[in-house]
Amino acid sequence: MDYLPINIDLKNKDCLVLGAGAVAARKIQMLLKVGAKITCIGLEINKAIIGLSEQRKIKLVNADLIANSDTLLTAKYLKEFKLIISTTGDSFIAQKVYKICEINNILINTVDNRALCNYISPAIVNRNPLIVSISSAGAAPVLARNIREKIEKLLPAKLGLLAVKADDLRAKVKSTFSSMLDRKKFWERFFESSIAEDILNERLLVSDYELIDEVKKNIDSKGEVALVGAGPGDPELLTIKALRVMQKADIVFHDRLVSSEILELVRRDAELISVGKTQGNHSVPQDQINDLLVKHAKLGKRVVRLKGGDPFVFGRGGEELQQLKQHDIKFQIVPGITAAIGCSAYAGIPLTHRDYAQNVLFVTAHCKDSRDTLDWKSLAREKQTIAVYMGLMKSDYLANNLISHGKKPETPVALIENGTCSQQRVIRGQLKNLHETIQLHNVVSPSLIIIGEVAALADDLQWFKPQNYKNNEPFEQYSKIA
Repeated sequence: MDYLPINIDLKNKDCLVLGAGAVAARKIQMLLKVGAKITCIGLEINKAIIGLSEQRKIKLVNADLIANSDTLLTAKYLKEFKLIISTTGDSFIAQKVYKICEINNILINTVDNRALCNYISPAIVNRNPLIVSISSAGAAPVLARNIREKIEKLLPAKLGLLAVKADDLRAKVKSTFSSMLDRKKFWERFFESSIAEDILNERLLVSDYELIDEVKKNIDSKGEVALVGAGPGDPELLTIKALRVMQKADIVFHDRLVSSEILELVRRDAELISVGKTQGNHSVPQDQINDLLVKHAKLGKRVVRLKGGDPFVFGRGGEELQQLKQHDIKFQIVPGITAAIGCSAYAGIPLTHRDYAQNVLFVTAHCKDSRDTLDWKSLAREKQTIAVYMGLMKSDYLANNLISHGKKPETPVALIENGTCSQQRVIRGQLKNLHETIQLHNVVSPSLIIIGEVAALADDLQWFKPQNYKNNEPFEQYSKIA
């Protein structure tokens, strides 16, 4: 994030607009909406600006900025203003004003010149006092405007009435609910209630305390745990329900494989706790994770257990729910796209195909208590696909057992590292040299191994081609048989 969004109070503050054309007129109208005291300096004056001057809504200075630069473009003069907008398009004026503003900590926006700005004007959806700002950090103003137009259609015109009512209720709610958690639950229930709809339609007929009591009746004081699948990595593969649950969470226990982009979507004031594991290194033991889920749910919190992929596919979700059930904790499960489905799709590998594979097996090479419970004879059958989770460290053992039980040594394999993410690599090889391929290309976790004839289809069907994150070499380099 290149810019920190903030809202600034400009009421009765002196603001300067340099230039007096059509662009300046639009900027002045926006400043007037927030009650700024505006001075506009320009030589060729737009009719709208003349009108505002005649109405005494702004101070207009009809002057040539370049000819009068010794008096108008000086630190002594510019320091009088809280904020400056430069719309002249003249490079001499723009650079001189920007340098003065930077030295003197004055907010400056130079229209259509991001390099000469220390703040960016966002596109705005106005539902006063509720304001939605959309910014592309100056990179694509038209895109920001397009998004604003979409949001305009979604938000009721009178949505600001809810914010006004919430402000009226704030002190009463604080006196009614002693804990911040209870107040948070009240506000969430309030904004989802039929009362909120009555406010939007300006037909509220109850007093403030009656309103609070009515909402209070519908607040669930018990905690709940949501077991949520975060998918294989690409945040756009989250389900709508997963996103909704994540944005209501009070506390989130997340795995190591949950991407930072997905964690960014969690509610801002939620507590984030990493309980991630790597092979041979459990940062938080599973029994302790189970206890933490129970503990925080009993405190009345909405707990999210956020797992990479799907929580019921090699995710220990069943173990966690058994613990919750024993303690009579309310829970729900939000499925996610498991790695085998997501990563193979992004690698262009169909897990089943009428010509090559009539079934697919999901296998983990990381068994409980290191016991080998795999049915090697069944795994070695032809005309099927094997998707191996957590198989890098046991790749040699995996390949040798499959071959010894009848799998062809030349069986195609594909290694998918960081599947569905911008760092994705797809490396093709054969079963007989699986371990050597992993070492040669320095394949690291998280990676999925696909074994079967369908793996060879990645050469023709690959469509997702991110640039390699280490040396910027293209995807195709990693699509060759080792």
